[in-house]
Amino acid sequence: MLFATLLAFSVAPAAFANDMNAVLVPQTDKAEGHYVAVKNITLRYPSGSPISQELNGKQDRIQFTVKGNTSSTDNGVANAIAAFNKALLQARSPAVVTNMTITYTGVLKGAPDNAAITLKIEAVPQMEKIVISGGGNGSGGGNQSASSSASQAVDLEWRRITVTDPILLKAPDVGEIEITKPINFLDKTHKDLAKQIFDSQLSSMFNTSILNFDRFKQPMSTWHFLFDPSGSLVESSSFFKESSGAKVVSIYSLGESSFREGTFQPEEEDATATIGGAQVQAHSQVPAPSGQIQISGFSSLDQAAGGNFAVVTAEAPAGAQQATGNFPIQVLLVLGGMMGAIAVFILFKARK
Repeated sequence: MLFATLLAFSVAPAAFANDMNAVLVPQTDKAEGHYVAVKNITLRYPSGSPISQELNGKQDRIQFTVKGNTSSTDNGVANAIAAFNKALLQARSPAVVTNMTITYTGVLKGAPDNAAITLKIEAVPQMEKIVISGGGNGSGGGNQSASSSASQAVDLEWRRITVTDPILLKAPDVGEIEITKPINFLDKTHKDLAKQIFDSQLSSMFNTSILNFDRFKQPMSTWHFLFDPSGSLVESSSFFKESSGAKVVSIYSLGESSFREGTFQPEEEDATATIGGAQVQAHSQVPAPSGQIQISGFSSLDQAAGGNFAVVTAEAPAGAQQATGNFPIQVLLVLGGMMGAIAVFILFKARK
């Protein structure tokens, strides 16, 4: 799997944010994304009120994983693929999802005067048609030009999708559930309360799709850039080595907050409503974004019609800059540690 390659590199950001990670292989015109959407909602209410009696002591949890392709109508994955493809089209990306794995998690923990709700969706789509054309020059990333005879223009607009169409999935022991809106988790666990919230001033907070990755539309020129010029990462990955023919790997990272990319804050919202005769205060939080894109080959950035794309070659041009924008120190340390571990392993094998 492509994403297994991403994990093998061990440079992905920690999943404490709305994440968007991806591995792109222009040489095969394929990619794998990893979109993680999270929304936290806290409800505060008077102890002993009807909503307190409903939620106090509750430990509700719904979790399942489904996978499939465009023909998977039994579990609803075909609906998810259609919704993602529509979102890609709206983002003006030529990429097309062919199959997908989705993990849905909904948790509610209730106390006498408050309840915490967490919704998390992990979507791992396999995509094709990421290559726009087979030639061209670009600038950015390493601030170098790519050879037009050996370069490929690769779309990057898929990173900023917002899925607005409903996604109805079906899982064992759960039945059917629409996953994009928090209200549907409550409808499964506390149907009467869900109806009251739907008809109240809290409705907007609970009826907005959490599959919103619009914050990743940040211009690619502000993302941190790093590439492995030695080919060590390629040599450590059988997928890149055998399938791409590339000798370097380009990495773009967003979410560390800096003068270059700006400071990212969680998106927060507050609302108040009367539920069952009691005043309920609601606070929602969507974590700050954190993203990483790995591309097989050396990439430089360009723009056309307001969209971002990368021009990719199998090798880096002579004198190419290895990193821009103070690339996250933890990534550099991990890469250094990996190279050291590989060197020790080789020495150990040589002495045996």
